[in-house]
This record gives sequence, C-alpha cells and structure tokens, in this order.
Amino acid sequence: ETRCYFPKRYIMTLLGCLGMFNIYAMRVNLSVAMVAMVNSTTPLSSNQTYQETECSNLVRYKPPTENEGFKGEQYNWDSKVQGLILGSFFYGYIATQLPGGILAERIGAKWLYGGGTLVTAVFSLLTPLAASWGTATFITVRVLEGLGEV
Repeated sequence: ETRCYFPKRYIMTLLGCLGMFNIYAMRVNLSVAMVAMVNSTTPLSSNQTYQETECSNLVRYKPPTENEGFKGEQYNWDSKVQGLILGSFFYGYIATQLPGGILAERIGAKWLYGGGTLVTAVFSLLTPLAASWGTATFITVRVLEGLGEV
C-alpha cells in the first residue's frame, strides 16, 4: 500500500510563508487604512474638467448616505503626525532585533515567532480603540506592535 503525503519540510515552508505574509500584512495595514482615517484638506485641482459622453448614465456618483456606517476621515493629523504614527512601529521593531536573536537562541525560534505574532495581532486589534483615545496612545500601541515583531 502506497501513501501519498507531503513531506514535512513542504508543510513547514508553506506555514512559514503564510506566517510571513500575515506579519507583513499587519506591518503595512495602517499605511493603507490611514488614507481613509485622515481628513484630507487638499482641495481638488480646479483645472479638471468633466465631459459627459454618450453613455453619461454609466458615470453616476452616489454620495454615501448616513446609514452606511462609514466614519472615516475623522482624524485631523498633518503629515508630520502621520509620519510619526507610521514610523513609530519601526521604533519598536528595531529595538527588538538583537534581543530577539538572543531570545531565539534560548527559547527557540518557533516560540518566539508565534509569541511575537500573537503580540502584534493583539495590538493590531487595539489600533482603532487606541486611535480614538488619542495620538499618544496610538503611537504607544504602534511601538508595542513593533516590539512584537521580533
């Protein structure tokens, strides 16, 4: 009887790739979300023109209604504050690189990798709450997220 199975190294490689994708997604998710969070004050260019075509009924803009639940653009952060918020993750990230290597030798890479991913995920879940509490709290949570990515 022959059994068809995947070697463990392939399974571990796949899990490692999925884990790295997850960590990278948690690292950059705020860069994408901040576009919708910040009240942009940049006016549209006044030299743009709109021309109706023969299919003008295809180009209809429906503004969002009150019932849709989107509460975006509620933070008035200038570009300096936005840069500080986005960069604060990497302050925590850089601080744990050498200690993370030492810790990986002591407790093992898989436990450090799993624990770090868990810490980063928990603080990612706290991100919206921290943003509503204030900029300083938000920056602190981002630094703690970075500390988790050992």
